[in-house]
Amino acid sequence: MKGLFFKTGCLLFLFSGICRAEGLPPKVCHLDNCVTVEVVSKQEDMERGLMYRTKLDQDHGMLFKFAVDDVWRFWMKNMHFDLDLLWIGNDGRIVFIGQYIPACPADPCPIYTPDKEARYVLEINSGYVAAHGWKLGDRLDLKGI
Repeated sequence: MKGLFFKTGCLLFLFSGICRAEGLPPKVCHLDNCVTVEVVSKQEDMERGLMYRTKLDQDHGMLFKFAVDDVWRFWMKNMHFDLDLLWIGNDGRIVFIGQYIPACPADPCPIYTPDKEARYVLEINSGYVAAHGWKLGDRLDLKGI
């Protein structure tokens, strides 16, 4: 009976984020629009990011998960496609947006610096932010992160 209660309770809270279904990929969602993300938090994975990849599937992205809030700087070195970048605060709100950031296949590459601290940075295909109406201050739901 106790096990049944926990399973039922978990089902009731599944959509609130208290219980997570195992095996589901992590996602970043805004309203009914979600991006499946590859989460990176190790230094070597963060340094590599999406370098050398030739594409990013539609509705997919890479989420950089930092241990602390800071002004995280990014560049597009060794990239082969353009991106939108979103800097996200610890509370899930978008604090800075870089749209239509061009790939930089060779040095020197510009560095993109937000004007606010963030805990996460989301890289998604260029044009995604505009196409889905994401804007500064929007709260994102980081599911399974």
